[in-house]
Amino acid sequence: MHDAFYRQGVEKAEQKDYKAAVAEFDQALLLNPTFVEAYYRRGLARFKLGEFRWAIADYTATLRLDSNHFNAYYARSLAYIAFGNLNDASADAKKAILLKPTHALTYNLLGTIRRQQGETAKAISCYRKAAELYLDAQDLTNARHCLTTIRQLQAPATPEPDAQPSPPTLPPINNEEFLQQAIEKARRGYFHSAIEDLDWALQIDPQDASAYASRGKVRAELHDWRGAIDDYQQAANLFQKQAEPSMAQQMLDTIYQLKAAQVRIATTGDRTVSAVPQSSSRRMVAGTPSQKVQNKLRRLVGDDRRIVIGLVERLKQKHPNRPEDWYWEKAIYDLERDRW
Repeated sequence: MHDAFYRQGVEKAEQKDYKAAVAEFDQALLLNPTFVEAYYRRGLARFKLGEFRWAIADYTATLRLDSNHFNAYYARSLAYIAFGNLNDASADAKKAILLKPTHALTYNLLGTIRRQQGETAKAISCYRKAAELYLDAQDLTNARHCLTTIRQLQAPATPEPDAQPSPPTLPPINNEEFLQQAIEKARRGYFHSAIEDLDWALQIDPQDASAYASRGKVRAELHDWRGAIDDYQQAANLFQKQAEPSMAQQMLDTIYQLKAAQVRIATTGDRTVSAVPQSSSRRMVAGTPSQKVQNKLRRLVGDDRRIVIGLVERLKQKHPNRPEDWYWEKAIYDLERDRW
C-alpha cells in the first residue's frame, strides 16, 4: 500500500503539485517509516515549496537510512546553500564527490559554494575540474558555463575609490617567455617541473624546434645525454625544414659538444658541459597554430593546460588526419558557438 502512495507522490511532484506530493509521501511514510526514497522525494518537494529546514530534515533521514545516498548529499548541499549554511553545504558536496568522483555537476556545485565563501582559488579549481568532466562527457554547453565563470573570477576586480591600488596585471606570456621560464626553473634546480612544462609545450606544438632545443638544454643539465642529443637532433631537423639552416647547424654543433662531454666525463670525471645555445625565435610551419590562436584557446579555457590538450585530442580522435591548426580553430569555434 505504501508503494501506491509513493507513486502518487511522484506523479504529483511531476505535475508540480508539491503540496499534494508531500501529503502522499506522508502517507507512504506512515505505513513504512524506513522508506528511504519517500524521505528523499518528500525532501525534494519541500525544497520546491521553499521549506528548506524541512527539506534538510528529510534528506538527513534519507542518509540515516542509507549513508551512501549520493542524491541526498547533493540535494542537502543545495538546501544548506538556500538556508545560508555554506560550511555544511561544502561538507555535503565533498561527500557527494567521494561517492561519485566523476560527477561534473557536484564539482560545479562545490565551485559555487567556494565562490560564495570568497575562496576564489578553490572555486576556480572546482570549476576547472567540472569543465574537464563536462568535456569528457561531450557536454560543451555546461563546459562553456564553467569556463566563462572561471574567466569572470580571474578578471581583476574594480578597486574601491579609496582602496589601495593593486599591482598592474601582467600580460600573458608569449612562447619565448614560456620557454625561458622553463630554463630558469631548471637553473634554480626545478628540473622535473621544467621538463613537464616543455613536454606540455611540445604536446601543444610538436613542430616547435625551440621547445625541443630548450628541453635538450634541461636534459643536458641533468646529464641525460641520450635524451638531450635526441632533442637537439629533432630541433635540428625542424629548423632545417623551417629554412633556418644556421639554427640547425647550432643544434648539430651542440650535439657534437655533448658527445665530446660524454667522452670527457668518462675519461676524466669532469662534469662540466659546454654552454648550449639559448632558444631562438621560431617560425610557424604550415599546419601549426599561430601564437594568437594558441593564446585565444588558452584564454577560453581559463589557461588550463589539461583542458587545452583534452579538447585538441578529442577532436583528433573524432576528425583524424586534419592539419594541427584545424583542431585548434575547431576547438575555438565549438567553445564560442552560441555564446551568450
